Formats: sequence, structure tokens, C-alpha cells
Amino acid sequence: IGTEQDADCRLFNNTNASTSKDLSGGWHDAGDYNKYVNFSWGALMDLILAYEENPTVWGDDYNIPESGNGIPDILDEVKYELDWLLKMQQPDGSVLCIVGGGAASPPSADQNFRRYGPATTAASLTASSVFALAAPHFRNAGLSSYASQLETAAIAAFEWADVNPGIVFYNSGIIGAGEQEPDSYGVAARKFAAAVFLFSLTGLVDYVSHIDPFYQN
Repeated sequence: IGTEQDADCRLFNNTNASTSKDLSGGWHDAGDYNKYVNFSWGALMDLILAYEENPTVWGDDYNIPESGNGIPDILDEVKYELDWLLKMQQPDGSVLCIVGGGAASPPSADQNFRRYGPATTAASLTASSVFALAAPHFRNAGLSSYASQLETAAIAAFEWADVNPGIVFYNSGIIGAGEQEPDSYGVAARKFAAAVFLFSLTGLVDYVSHIDPFYQN
């Protein structure tokens, strides 16, 4: 990780050092090294819901670096991506949408600069929903402070997205490879999921107003 790479990532349209952020970690999207918040939604949902459905079948011995730490490896893998999403969250609760750039092989040989995209409504709702879904499972696994961090982050991301609807960033041709901005249904689905999981997590009836009128859609 060198100058203007993941630990020194710069805004896509302002590469001044004042925009530098440590956005290291998380999953590469595919054969390239782009990292997309919105593309993580399906994978994280699958992993967390799989654990939720039958937590006892998931062991701590899948031969990943965290194996043997007393936490099911599936949660360790989820946490690796959630840690990155927490880095993508800004102090106002919003969540940046993408980190892009680089393609050399192996990754250690890559010297390309890394750039991030702005905070968007969809990315904030993506992060809110997975934070809220994951929080109780990490609490049950004994990581209570981390669970509390996820809960706080989920609430803040949802609140920002709720008062900032329609903030989009179409990255195609600018940064990254695939277009990460979902359509209007994809954004609505993320907001619905976030509201459901936040209501389950907090019991606050305010979230019901984002659930009941829309669940038939």
C-alpha cells in the first residue's frame, strides 16, 4: 500500500491530500481491485442470513486467517467486509459508494492510484441494512462493543439517507468497472430492508412507517 493507494485513497475529482482517507480492507469485487458498497449487499445478506437461519452448523475451522479465534468463521468473513464499510462511513452518517483503480497481478505489484466516489443514498442504505442485520449476531458471539458500533452506524446511515433521498453517483467511465448505482427499485429494497432490520434491532416504531406502506411492493 503506497502513496495514493488504499490507505491514502483520494476523492475521484479532487486528489488533493486533504481528501485522503484510509479505505483499506474489504473485498475486491472480482479479478480487478475495485470495491463497491452496493455490490456487497447480496453477498453480505446471503452470509448473514445463512448464519441466522442455522448458526450451529458454522464452525471456526475453515482455514481462514481468523480460524480458531472462538468466533464462527462465517462471522469473521462478514466482519472483514463490515470493517471496510465502517471506514466508508462519514461523520454525518453517509457512506461512500466505491473505491476503484488498479489491476496489476499479483495485488502486491499494483502501483496504480486509488480513488473513491462520493456518498450516495443507495450506499448508505446498503450499509445501514447490513449493519443492522449483523449487529445482534456479533452481540450474541460476545463482541458486544462491535455490535453497538454497528447499531450506531446503521441508525446514522439510515437517518442520512432518509433526509438525503436521490443522491446518486454513476461511476461508469469515471472510476471502477461495473456501474454500481442501483435502479429506483434497488434503492427502495435497500431502504425497506434497513427499516425491517432496524425495527427488529431497536424496537423503535418510527421504522414501521417505512415498512407497512411498502411491503407489498
